[in-house]
Amino acid sequence: MIKIGVNNSHELNSHEPVDGKYESFAESKGRIAEGKYEYRRIPLEDSASKYIYVPLSVITDTKLDIRRVAVFTYLRLHCGLNNVINFTIPDIVEWCGGKPDRTANGSNSKTLFTLDSLNDGGYLTYLTEKSRSSYMKCRFNSDYYYDDCSDGFAAIYLDEIEKIMSYKKANSKDSTLNNTTILLVFAYLRLRIRRRPNELKPEERYPDNIKSRRERLPDAYSGNIIDIANEIGISSKTLSKIIDILECEMHLIVTDRAYRIKNEDDEFRTLPTIFANAYKREYGYLLDTGDNYSRIEIELKAENMKQHYQDYKIDKRKRKSTKKGSES
Repeated sequence: MIKIGVNNSHELNSHEPVDGKYESFAESKGRIAEGKYEYRRIPLEDSASKYIYVPLSVITDTKLDIRRVAVFTYLRLHCGLNNVINFTIPDIVEWCGGKPDRTANGSNSKTLFTLDSLNDGGYLTYLTEKSRSSYMKCRFNSDYYYDDCSDGFAAIYLDEIEKIMSYKKANSKDSTLNNTTILLVFAYLRLRIRRRPNELKPEERYPDNIKSRRERLPDAYSGNIIDIANEIGISSKTLSKIIDILECEMHLIVTDRAYRIKNEDDEFRTLPTIFANAYKREYGYLLDTGDNYSRIEIELKAENMKQHYQDYKIDKRKRKSTKKGSES
């Protein structure tokens, strides 16, 4: 079992969906201002309603193995009510999409190194002797975990984890395009992409104020590919491929690339890429989805960036084609 961050109340906004159709912010206009929320709250079910937190310190600690987020996620998913986890190292290796290998520098040893680092960092306490192949037991230190999350975390839903960890790249011989690295990149982007709280302050419950609030605080993040790759410890080429997988195949994020600009010294510079979630979730509820959400958030972020980059433009020629489909 897992201690999940899920709101079990099924309180909805005063406006229910019409004929089962979700009405977006752009469609509902001022009517949502009558309630206390910016968006209607549609309850999610099963794995789509449950999520875990992955701390900033785990996501960005490049001294750990590249599978650090996947190993941490495995531990959270298998943590019982008493915070005890029973496992073998081969269990974790296989869950991460690898093959158990008991050699000195094999997958078992690398996974055990990641566990040792989490133990040294205060997340775990071993309750049995360490072993690369035999049964092990440890206790997850929840107090330390939640305290560490105060410095930043990524909230990842269980259905998103399932989608990423079951992904298989067709006809790919690129060993860097593995599930664990994809999960690492997704956790980083989920950490960095801003999300406005859905609840409105009393003075914000007017159509114009909701609009200006969204313009001021778009649910988007801008970053250079090279900088992101360096921060999480992978190559920029691998990062670009994974971004395409997350957007075009998994439909978990939406991006737009900017035009290149020429500096005063006549050298070209590539401006930051803008990232947004493909849908907005909060505490086990679906709030919005589709282009009326993600593309608008990206465009608002681009407008905000003009104060840092003169004449910032979205380069729609670089936009990847995505498959049609309803995602939440």
